[in-house]
Parts: sequence; C-alpha cells; structure tokens
Amino acid sequence: MIRTSHVGSFPFNYTPGLPCRILRELREIGVDAPPYPQLRDFVEIYLEPLVEAGLIEKKAGFYYADPDKLIDAEPPEPSLAEAEEAAYCREDIKWLRGPVTGVFTLASKIYVREGLGLENTLLTNKEIVAGFLKEYVGRAAKKLVGLGYNIVFFDEPILGVMVGRRRILYGYTANEITSVYEEILGEINVEKGIHVCGSISPKLFEILAGINGLDIVNLEFYSSRKNLDRIDPGLLEKTGKKLAPGIASSKQPRIESVDELLGLLEAVAEKAGGRVDLVSADCGFGGLKGMMPDEDLHEIVLGKLRNIVGAVRLYKERHGMG
Repeated sequence: MIRTSHVGSFPFNYTPGLPCRILRELREIGVDAPPYPQLRDFVEIYLEPLVEAGLIEKKAGFYYADPDKLIDAEPPEPSLAEAEEAAYCREDIKWLRGPVTGVFTLASKIYVREGLGLENTLLTNKEIVAGFLKEYVGRAAKKLVGLGYNIVFFDEPILGVMVGRRRILYGYTANEITSVYEEILGEINVEKGIHVCGSISPKLFEILAGINGLDIVNLEFYSSRKNLDRIDPGLLEKTGKKLAPGIASSKQPRIESVDELLGLLEAVAEKAGGRVDLVSADCGFGGLKGMMPDEDLHEIVLGKLRNIVGAVRLYKERHGMG
C-alpha cells in the first residue's frame, strides 16, 4: 500500500471554516492521508499555549524562557484550534495526519540568553529537553489521537542541523535523541512518523531508522537529491520502517509534471527496496506565503498535490499494486 499525504502547512491566513475547506479539497483531489491544515507557523502553534500559561515569554517575535521556571513545571495541554476544527469535519477520510512540532525543534526556538545562535537556546539544556518539553510534546500527540488522528508525525527540521556526519551538536548522543522519542511513541497507539527537511547525514538516517516504535521516516528528495544516497534499504527492512518521500518542491511556486514526480518516486522507491508510503511534497507549503496572490497560490498548491496523487496512481499501476 502506498498512500499520498501532505506535511501540514498552507500559505494562507486562518479564517473560520478555512481548515474544513482545505481538508475537503484535499479529499476531493484524492490525498489519502491529509493533515489538519496548519495556517499558523508550525512553531507558533505549539509555543503560544506556553506563553498563555505564563511559562515562556514572547518579545519582538521571539520566545524566551527562564530555565529554572521550566524544570519542575507541569506542561499544559496545548490548544490546537485548527486540529480540532479539522477533526470535526473529517467526514469519511480514513487516515488523518496530525503534525506535531518536535521536541528538539521547539527547544531550538526558545531562547535562554541574549543572542540568536542555537547555543543560546534550550537545546543546550538536556534536562528540560528530556523532561518538560518531552512531556509537552507527548501531551500534544495524545490530544491529537484523542481527537481521532490515526497518523501522528513529529516535525523535527532542527535534527538535520544538529546531527552531522561525525558529531552531534551540544554533546547529545544518538541514544539521548532516540530515548526522547521512544518514550513519547510508547504512549500512543497509532501510526507514527518523523519528518526532517533538508539534506541529512548518514548518521541521522541511522538514528531515525533505529527509533523503536517509529513506523515512517519522512525526508525530502526533490530539493535534496543527496538524500537518495542516505537511504539504507537493509536498515529500513531490519527495523520495519517505511520511507515517506517528498517528491515535489515546497519552495518553488511551480507545478511539477506528473512524469517528473513519477521519475523521482521511482528512483526513491528503487533505493528503498520498495518500502515507501505517504508520498508528499518535500515539506509544508507555508514558505510560499506572500510570493503571489492567495488565489494563484491556491491553484499551485492544489496542482502540486493533485500531480503527486497522479504520480502515485501511475506508480501503483506500473507495479501491479491495488
């Protein structure tokens, strides 16, 4: 079974009813596992509830925290308006994807000192990362499951920066990264994936594939062709994981042809030994916001997803898949 999906974000401002309209359009064009449409920044969605709870502050568009305040704090249940609205109007959608901004990425956006380098963020505080933030992200994931989401994805773009070929930033070990997610994953009984955008190192692929309880690793291939060389089909088979490939650009406001998308899907599937599922664009489409009028962006976004659906349909026909 190979399904189509979308990472999460759309380049539009929230208005009442828009999440349901987008979800209905994704259903109509044949996206198998649509997400709740993220119409705010994917970090903002999960950090604003911490601001409202008085646990962190927002100043000039940046988030700040006193680490001493978070060490023993009780994480709140996040308010997820778009996710709740989409769950209410899912109708007969079989698979509903719930994107959750990951532990390490949230840590990288909360500053504890002046200066905007990663060294000034909560990433440098392992105790809070593996404590408060892990518990908070876990609560968010469980809330989505409670709303009826049966695929939960953790979006961790910062891992592509943290984990290099030879070393991991700020003294983290592979086991420390793995254990954070294994604890979260062990508490939710649905399909679970992790999404990392950009070029990744072989070491990161090995870490992601080795996380117990994780079903799917979602990587981008359209804008990061080097990721084709990171695929280890033997490791995917050994750990029982599938690869969710991004096969269309999330940065270029251009609709790729079905043939172009199919060619990349064939290349990824061959490298992965056929272990592919939840085919999407490289990332969400939030980065396209403001490039052109919303009406034009709307057509481009739907055109990209429609052609991804078409490419997967042709792939299945070629390979005798139902």
